[in-house]
Amino acid sequence: MPYASVSLSTIQTLAGTTVASTAAGLLTWGGPFEAVGIAPAILFMALAGTAAGLLFQPPGGSRLRLFALAFVYTAVSAALAVVLGEIPGLTYLRKVAPATALLLAFFAQTLIPVIRDALAARARRSIGGSP
Repeated sequence: MPYASVSLSTIQTLAGTTVASTAAGLLTWGGPFEAVGIAPAILFMALAGTAAGLLFQPPGGSRLRLFALAFVYTAVSAALAVVLGEIPGLTYLRKVAPATALLLAFFAQTLIPVIRDALAARARRSIGGSP
């Protein structure tokens, strides 16, 4: 979806929905997320970051692809924000895990393909021995 086709009312609706969802989730839901190990604030900030990232750089394709990407970006960013806080030496990230999730989700559309390509090149180098 090109920038010219995104109307101001669409942006306001997406922003309002994100804020309302985040607020409602932070106030009411606790149990289901504690079972997974991800705090509600982290999950909903990742969702807000994904919404903002996809709004600024919409992917091509169908609506199903958009929703699948949104789910993947949100889940990966929230999980990565929690895991980063558990690494020795990075425990200070536990305090800012929601903000970390927001930033990771916002840049997920750029970061995930770069990381995927870097890991594939590293695996080829390690297994195949090529430079």
